[in-house]
Amino acid sequence: MKTNKGENRSALPAESQPAVPVKRTLAQDLFDGVAPSYDTWAQVLTFFQYLPWRRFLVSRMALRPGKLVLDVCTGTAGVAMEIADHHDDRIVGLDVSHFMLEAGLRAVEKKNLDGRVQLIQGRAEHLPFPDQTFDTVVFTYLLRYVQDPDATIRELSRVLKPGGELLSLEFGLPEALWVRALWEIYNRVVMPVMTIPVSRGWHRVGCFLGPSISGFCKRYPVDRLATIWRDNGIPLVETKPLLRGAAVVMWGKKSSN
Repeated sequence: MKTNKGENRSALPAESQPAVPVKRTLAQDLFDGVAPSYDTWAQVLTFFQYLPWRRFLVSRMALRPGKLVLDVCTGTAGVAMEIADHHDDRIVGLDVSHFMLEAGLRAVEKKNLDGRVQLIQGRAEHLPFPDQTFDTVVFTYLLRYVQDPDATIRELSRVLKPGGELLSLEFGLPEALWVRALWEIYNRVVMPVMTIPVSRGWHRVGCFLGPSISGFCKRYPVDRLATIWRDNGIPLVETKPLLRGAAVVMWGKKSSN
């Protein structure tokens, strides 16, 4: 499925036309039902840090005009539009959720960015692009939803040109014990309760996020993720914890060899 206008097809080689994923995923089941209100509640549930985190991620991108950027797990295209606001790039946003992409398309058209931002449906584990297609690859809140983070990073690196940038924003676990205790109470008790009156879909997301983030971060701490990046062609990885470690931005360049 292509969810943007025909004039954007020039953003990708002709052989890169994506296929719609057949098998539904957990991410589709979770986020299809909250797409219309996703941006509002993502801000509220992160204490209005969602947009500042996104801006910091984009600020790590090199200012080099004319790049072709892939935004994986684009959702409602927030990161793609942030990139378009600050960089003279063409952006391809990819997400598994049809309804999130529909919300993103409306936002892209409202900002008159549909000539620069193209949205397509697809899966990060099987990107529908040739090797070394993109100058920059960005992904947000992705790795908890894939079965094999190592293989997914390898796939993201595959479509990145030598010398290109890989950047990510993921939730994290605060290091300070008292902050982590507050984090656990909020994610496992407060968020499930406060999402009850919002909608059934948001309550499901509210119950899912805390255990999902905690479990993933314990299996894949930042040091292990950095090692996975290095093993897949990103030799120098930089990291920045945000809000005392509640989120982590990572970035690095693909080896030119």
